[in-house]
Amino acid sequence: MIKGKKFTVIVLSLMLTTGFASSALANNGKGAGLADAPGQSENFSKGVTTLVDVSEKVAYDTIEETSSEITSVTSTPFSESVVGEPVVTVKTYEEKHPQQDWYRIVTETTTSIPTTTKEWEETTTVTTHYSYETLVTITETTTTTSTHRGAPGSNGKQLSDVSVVDVNSVAGEKVLVGSEDTEAVTTSEVTETTSFTEKTEKKPGNWYK
Repeated sequence: MIKGKKFTVIVLSLMLTTGFASSALANNGKGAGLADAPGQSENFSKGVTTLVDVSEKVAYDTIEETSSEITSVTSTPFSESVVGEPVVTVKTYEEKHPQQDWYRIVTETTTSIPTTTKEWEETTTVTTHYSYETLVTITETTTTTSTHRGAPGSNGKQLSDVSVVDVNSVAGEKVLVGSEDTEAVTTSEVTETTSFTEKTEKKPGNWYK
């Protein structure tokens, strides 16, 4: 019986020693033999393996913008003159002699020439249109956290599998990629004036008593 008790004590001691070593391994932050792949990390704690996988995808987009500004305004005056048909007016009247009791018939011819002048102004406006582009870098980061029972590499029961997607956009510098000028011509209201040039000729007749 005494030998049996000693054996029992030895067995129990071995079991207690073995259990303590397993517990220390389970509570270690990282079990022996766990290797990290790029973008991955593993943690073995309390009998559960946690695997974190981080992946990134980078894409690019372009923001196109336009703006316009008036760069010059120029006004130019114009005029146009048109000479019309002459208008002739003839009138006759009796003229007395200053000293004698005589008279004579005077024929007076007046020629009137109309000139019509039109005046206006043309304004040319130049507008410059600018084109800009901004490069945007879009980074999509996917973090997948999965847990399973047992040590890494084992086929323990899966406990969770959660993916979180984070999208981050960073805009670069706005770059001028081109410009173009357009012209617009506007005409003001036309003013019209008419002037006359007159010429008068007198043709006296003979004196009569």
